[in-house]
Amino acid sequence: MSSHGSGLSPAWVARKVVSYDELQVVAGSLWWLQSDPDHGGVRRVMSTDRTGTVFAVTPPEFSVGSQLHAYGGGSFAVVTDGVWFVGDDGSLFHQPFGCAADKIVPVRGSAQYGDLAPADDGGVLAVRGDGASDEIVAVSVSGSVRVLVRSSEFLACPRLAGEELAYLAWNRDQMPWDSCSLLLTDIRANALGPSRVVAGGRSESVVQPSWGPDGLLYFISDRTGWWNLYRLRGDEVTTVLPIDADCAPAPWEGGYQSYGFAPDGAILLTVMDGFSTELVAIDPAGSRRRLAPNLTSVKPYIAVDDERLAVIGSTPASAPGLWSLDLTAQADAPAVPLGVASEPAPPWTPVPPSIDAAPGAGGRVRFLLHRPAGAARPTPLLVRAHPGPTDDVPLRLDRVTQYFVSHGFAVADVLYRGSTGQGRAFRQALHGHWGDYDVEDCAAVAEHLRSTGVARPEAIFISGASAGGYTALQAASRPGPFAGATATSAIIGPTRWELSVPAFQRPHAAVLRGPAGAAVPDRILCPVLVIHGAADTITSAEEALQFAQELADLGGDQASLLLDSGDHYLSAPAAREQALRAELDFYHRIMRHSKE
Repeated sequence: MSSHGSGLSPAWVARKVVSYDELQVVAGSLWWLQSDPDHGGVRRVMSTDRTGTVFAVTPPEFSVGSQLHAYGGGSFAVVTDGVWFVGDDGSLFHQPFGCAADKIVPVRGSAQYGDLAPADDGGVLAVRGDGASDEIVAVSVSGSVRVLVRSSEFLACPRLAGEELAYLAWNRDQMPWDSCSLLLTDIRANALGPSRVVAGGRSESVVQPSWGPDGLLYFISDRTGWWNLYRLRGDEVTTVLPIDADCAPAPWEGGYQSYGFAPDGAILLTVMDGFSTELVAIDPAGSRRRLAPNLTSVKPYIAVDDERLAVIGSTPASAPGLWSLDLTAQADAPAVPLGVASEPAPPWTPVPPSIDAAPGAGGRVRFLLHRPAGAARPTPLLVRAHPGPTDDVPLRLDRVTQYFVSHGFAVADVLYRGSTGQGRAFRQALHGHWGDYDVEDCAAVAEHLRSTGVARPEAIFISGASAGGYTALQAASRPGPFAGATATSAIIGPTRWELSVPAFQRPHAAVLRGPAGAAVPDRILCPVLVIHGAADTITSAEEALQFAQELADLGGDQASLLLDSGDHYLSAPAAREQALRAELDFYHRIMRHSKE
């Protein structure tokens, strides 16, 4: 039980976060990456057999996960005789079915492997990067490595059909969601450089190329301002589904696949609006129908096996998990969960959130609002800035959200300017205005919920992690509705952060940075809690602790927490538990002081 009444325990919440990623289907079986607290957070390749029984493929001493371009993705590929995967040391491994893993390709200096894709000969295609240049390589089962493409640009998504290789490339002064090109090359020519550009450019982002069963090359482009699906036939590019909606997320990781191909010729596709994700089928005539209407959030991994669709999906009442849909079922048939282990009923029944909007300086600010059951009077409010800025607010069960709701807080997740799921213009609206527009939008939501009687005026708080932590600190630096702020794994100074981040993310930091500048302790106007993991490799724990110490020296109700076992995401259950407890205690202490 918690120390604060009958709400959820932070220990219970911290041990319920299970991650599922990189779902794919091969030879009638599902394959995916999974990590959970019960196994020390080790990421393992999992699979199902023909009976649907789930089993671990990779041994527990290997934690699977690429660090290519800092955020990884495309961490494994299944071939005819086994599984290729990237270990957490950056090495590439080949594991024959039923055997232990053998290290095939050792780390070469600082090189990282990722974005794996199967090759026809039982080998694997991969992107290999060392921070200064990238290569697309073909690795054979014998361990020989053939370099297919070498470039000073970033490379991604190698996809081979016969002798024709499709791949993505973008300049090192750009992010792939701002500017990215799709190229084709004939690998028989043994070319070591870019070949023919077929889509994309300086003001267009192309993502997720894939060869269809019809032999055509498909890709997602935002050339209209929205990430839509296209196909290339010869030199002609046509739209599969023209729609004013994004059909893919920002490509932070490799291995995303937001569309798939059904046996009857239909194309299955995700359609996003910043909160919810719909699954749709587009038949060969171009008509569209919705699939699995019970799912509200779907990760970008569409896996199709004959007449079955599998996804990593969730609902407002269920956390992300594996779901399946019979594509021959009647219209509006729901997806069904797969591999759900029986467990005691949770100690808390969530109330479905509502989607609302507040008037703001840049227009309507949309947000997801969670309220305690039966809340008839104003309650404490926690406004949360997601850790993007290039991110969204998925409409799904989040047990951290429910932790605060169970303790009597309303929680508002803000889709502030710069978020994804609302087109290119909205995504780029925060360029040069980070620390201003995001703060304005969060404050607008807080003021709206105060004026409409949802929030207690003296008990409105803001929290954020990573980039959202910077937003929280900037919100605490200006007059406004917030009585306290929590900054977890926060970016303190954008300029300094830009110099320390991996090369992949450096242009992101540069293009966002605006006149708000660094968070400065003597500008803070309300109590602040700083939480940081000592093992954080993305934002500086040293800088955060220095900021917290300077705050404490100035006096006031400030607090900090350094987590010895904490990484950037507070992945370890012990770190997550300590952070949740500290944050709730912090808000309760402020509310007690406000009554004195």
